[in-house]
Amino acid sequence: MAITMQELAEMAGVSRSTVDRALNGRGRVNPKTKNRICQLAESMGYEPDLAAKTLASKSKVFKIGCILNSTGNLFFEDVEKGIHAAASELNAFNVKVITKAVEQLNIPCQLQMIDSLVSEGVQAIAITPLNDPEIARRLNELIADGIAVVALTADIADVNYLSYVGCNHTKSGKITANIAGLISAPDANVLFVLGSKGLLGHNQRLSGFKTVLSENYSHMKILDVIESQDDEFISYNKVHNFLSEHPDVDLVVFAAGGSTGGIRAVQDLHYPCKIISFDLTRHNKQYLEQGVISCVLCQEPYTQGYQAVKILSNYLLLGKEPEKKRYYTKTEILVRNSL
Repeated sequence: MAITMQELAEMAGVSRSTVDRALNGRGRVNPKTKNRICQLAESMGYEPDLAAKTLASKSKVFKIGCILNSTGNLFFEDVEKGIHAAASELNAFNVKVITKAVEQLNIPCQLQMIDSLVSEGVQAIAITPLNDPEIARRLNELIADGIAVVALTADIADVNYLSYVGCNHTKSGKITANIAGLISAPDANVLFVLGSKGLLGHNQRLSGFKTVLSENYSHMKILDVIESQDDEFISYNKVHNFLSEHPDVDLVVFAAGGSTGGIRAVQDLHYPCKIISFDLTRHNKQYLEQGVISCVLCQEPYTQGYQAVKILSNYLLLGKEPEKKRYYTKTEILVRNSL
């Protein structure tokens, strides 16, 4: 149980108001007494009370902006639910959460969203950043200006984030390859469908998949890698066109958004292949129940959204930096009977 300010006062042999002044710089305190109180607070793991801290700055409104990719990606519906849950908990503490969505992984649109949030006066941003030098440059400018940034569900290199919250994409790609090896023939042909090579996490997932194939399933072959842009219509057309021209695909891996459209293409063609997909969206759940999908890999989207906002609110309200630079959510494997 966390120690209170009153308990600290009793341990230090001073009044509660003296502890308050010493820890929060509200008035004069004997330097030796202040040093003793601060050392005691540190040794006991004292953390300021969130409500008290907020009351002390009652007139100030804190704003957290969230930029997600992309509109229409069912995965982000659950991320948003986590964001909204955290936001509702913070209403009493003068914290406002603003959420914006980018369509079809559009770099100019994402830059515009960043500038829009800055103009609205946000002090912190959680973002699913596109893997582009201009995005990295803009985020580093914000950080230099004192705006805290958390990478949510995906990150890019060379940005000094407060923290990253999301899946370990390389590991999830390796897990997918191991499942592929278990459910497919040793010489199976694979069609790999990701969202965009413009997202670092999608590239990492593909890289992890390839690594395990080369190490453990060297006779399995990736025939092609399709980019769906996390869009159901694009996914349907690209998967339909490829399968129409290639009758030898044994397994289709949908490693990002757009899986619903791609799976419909498989069904419309009555194509006899196995399917692995990511994220237990309402459609993927139905496909799993029907046996259309062999398994689904889940990456706790609700937790990702919730945790990102909590990290930023703790930083704004308490000045508390996260204990870790990278918070990886679990990768859960679901098969039909798991439901």
